[in-house]
Amino acid sequence: MILEKNMFNFLNKIFPKKFNDRKLVEETFCIIDTETTGLEVRSGDKIISFAGVKVKSFKLLDAIFDQLIDPERDVPLSSSKIHGIYQKDIVGKPKIREIEHDISNFISNCTIVGHNIQFDQDFVETIIPYSELALKFKLNPILDTFSLAISLFPDLQSHELSDLCKTFKIKPEIRHTALGDSIMTANLFVILAREAQERGAKNVYDLIKIMNKSIEISKHLKKNKHY
Repeated sequence: MILEKNMFNFLNKIFPKKFNDRKLVEETFCIIDTETTGLEVRSGDKIISFAGVKVKSFKLLDAIFDQLIDPERDVPLSSSKIHGIYQKDIVGKPKIREIEHDISNFISNCTIVGHNIQFDQDFVETIIPYSELALKFKLNPILDTFSLAISLFPDLQSHELSDLCKTFKIKPEIRHTALGDSIMTANLFVILAREAQERGAKNVYDLIKIMNKSIEISKHLKKNKHY
């Protein structure tokens, strides 16, 4: 559902970020990932796959969303070699604006979680800026496992998803598929959320505060890095 620009801005203004005070064991977290035709949304790259899973009470639920998407442009071979999605695979698949309502319903009022979530958010908000799905990214709390990992475990050599999964012995899934990365991120999130809880985090807002510390930690690490 595409909203009128004025209505979108009105809803974004009157509904604050909510659910931040929900207890970690009570909140449902929606862990999402996308695959794209490339890395530059402002240069015309599009979403080609969207997937999501859910976590509650530190457990992965059965709920799954997994959909290939017609990007309405050619899929570069260089990108296909990474995520395994070729031009022939998206023939007849729905366009993003045709399924964004379904994705929004799946996310519902959950806290949205992703690894380097800003990448996925930028694609959604640029491609379908006044949509119901874009509004979810404005209203729902958002957590980034990359930033959470930096804040909680700053001394690790790498905070990339694959390296974190090796560090925490998370079962590998098929990498660079939206569903595979969603599942790996979900399992990583459970570990990070448990660690945060042991350090005193009680609700989503506490996780957001911990996550935001990553900015200063990253500056410190960069300043003190020896080449």
